[in-house]
Amino acid sequence: MFHFSRRTLWLIIFVTIPLIVVFNLVGQEEGVVSEVVEPQAWFLDDLAVSTDERAPGRTLWTVDLDQARQLRLTITQDLIPTEQLDIAIDAAVSTSRQGGQFQVTVVNPPDTDALQASVDFLQSWLPDGDSRSVVLSGDLDDDRMAVARRLLEPLLGEGMVNQVAPQPSLARLRSPPMGTNEQLAFLLWVGVLQQRLSGYDPQVRWDHRAETSQVLINQTLSTDLFVPVTEEELEPVRAAYTASAEQRSRSAEQIHRYLVTSAVYDLPADFLVSQQQRLSAITLADVNAARANSQP
Repeated sequence: MFHFSRRTLWLIIFVTIPLIVVFNLVGQEEGVVSEVVEPQAWFLDDLAVSTDERAPGRTLWTVDLDQARQLRLTITQDLIPTEQLDIAIDAAVSTSRQGGQFQVTVVNPPDTDALQASVDFLQSWLPDGDSRSVVLSGDLDDDRMAVARRLLEPLLGEGMVNQVAPQPSLARLRSPPMGTNEQLAFLLWVGVLQQRLSGYDPQVRWDHRAETSQVLINQTLSTDLFVPVTEEELEPVRAAYTASAEQRSRSAEQIHRYLVTSAVYDLPADFLVSQQQRLSAITLADVNAARANSQP
């Protein structure tokens, strides 16, 4: 049983009630080899993503991952909970922020009753609001999707507006909107910029918590770093991203994150699956336009 004070619930909360999986038996007989559980993976091109909008601004996103060992459920909304609540569920619970929204994720075993208990908890704890997305992934059936659909109904918790304080940084570059070709060109430009900073041991990190994503850098950026990008500089960065996009196998956790990102930014269901084709369309001129638009 866990208890959280009212003052701290609006901060990022990490509650973990882990499920214990024993891979090796202590004191097993000599010569007995314990079973090795292979990591699960699915091909992006085989995924069937579904959306179900039951009310304006409230949508259920689902993807069926056959024989997945866990059910992942994320609810993302504008409001953040503030009320006290005791939690006694058989799930791992975590919270985060993305795109100016508050998110809470529960990870259950593939059991409908356990999912039902998690939804009961979320429905009691989370505040109601005008817009909300619910993302469910795992080994799904009609009953499990119906349970998750309850989170599109009115919620019972108390809440406040989600506010994101800026993180300290010596330099910050604002990203174009997620889902645009300009954002993808900006992503490649940031890769080139990291190459140019490589001799300075830079810390370059993305902050996706606010509505507008930013790249944070732990040093000031001189104008010399913003000279035009050459094809020779761009090629290794593009090749690295292309090689990653060509790897079509993804874990259940990665697929769930992709779907949550699509829900947060209201992207087409196949947006992150089609990155390989979109990358090939980005030109050197596009990257240099991103560079020019991002100069501090």
